[in-house]
Amino acid sequence: MCRLDFDAGAAGGVFEEVRALMPGAGTGWQTPRGDLAEALLAAGCRAPAPPLDPTFTALATDHEPPAVDGIQLKRVDTFEDFLAGLEIELASAAWTEAGAARRRADAASTFERRLARPGGEWLALLDGEPVAWASAIAGPRGLYLAGGATLPAARGRGCYRALVRARWDEAVRRGTPALAVGAQDSSRPILERCGFEAVCTMYEVESDP
Repeated sequence: MCRLDFDAGAAGGVFEEVRALMPGAGTGWQTPRGDLAEALLAAGCRAPAPPLDPTFTALATDHEPPAVDGIQLKRVDTFEDFLAGLEIELASAAWTEAGAARRRADAASTFERRLARPGGEWLALLDGEPVAWASAIAGPRGLYLAGGATLPAARGRGCYRALVRARWDEAVRRGTPALAVGAQDSSRPILERCGFEAVCTMYEVESDP
């Protein structure tokens, strides 16, 4: 749940209401307010599991990012492509063994959900091999960059920037030329070089099923 903004004193009641509405489901909670994040932690939430951080920066742009030459891009439209992207994501950050196993076990159902949502996923290839992955969710005013990862050995070659441009092109195709993203410290400098501007600091907590 994103952009939460309600009285911190009501956090306990909201927490219990959401758990009642979504029994057996874990939930991510995001807010621009540090006091509300603290209240949700006190109500029963916890800090996000690695590799996620408890804070990140919201950025946005309505300017065309630079094109990147020499990177082959492929839209994810098969389960095999989806699995390639998943393995890139898992290899690119410090996922726990249990967390990675859970992502792989849920791969088929996740793929079906991703196919049904507006937006898309892309792979970047070097020498014909997928080395980076990214996704986006389409909204009424632009695309939200919902994730991205590059294999460590392929970093510094423009794959991440090429995937930013691919999602910009999709936003333009949809008639909504704007991008927004929640960025960790590792990707924020690249995004700022692509023309993104910081909007605010966001706080994230999670609740268990």
